[in-house]
Amino acid sequence: MSIAVPVQSGFEDGLRMLLGAAGSGALLAELVGVTPAQVTRWKQGKQVPSAEAARTVMDFAYIVTRAESTMHTKVVPIWLDSPNQFLRGSTPRECVRIGRVAEVIAAIEAEEEGAYA
Repeated sequence: MSIAVPVQSGFEDGLRMLLGAAGSGALLAELVGVTPAQVTRWKQGKQVPSAEAARTVMDFAYIVTRAESTMHTKVVPIWLDSPNQFLRGSTPRECVRIGRVAEVIAAIEAEEEGAYA
C-alpha cells in the first residue's frame, strides 16, 4: 500500500501543465533536471519534490504559459532551447534552471513589444 504525500501549493497544477506540454515524464525530467523516476513519483503522489525542484517546475510552468501567450505553442519548446539575445546568448531553459526567471520574463516581454536585441 502506498501513501500519498501532500504536494506544495501550485506545484501539482504546474506539473500537470508541463506534462501536457512536454508530452512525457522523461522530457519533463530533462527540462527540470531530475530523473524520470522522480517525475513518476511526483505524479503518483509518492514523493514530494525538493523545494528547488518544485520552484523550477512552477517557474517553467509560468514561463511556458507566458511564452504561449506570445508565440505559437509549437514554437515554445524550440524557443526554450534556443540562444536568446535578450539573455546574452543563454537559452531560456538554462536561465530558468539557474534562477534567472526575471530575465526570461523580460525577454518574453521584449518579444511581445517587438524589441530587437
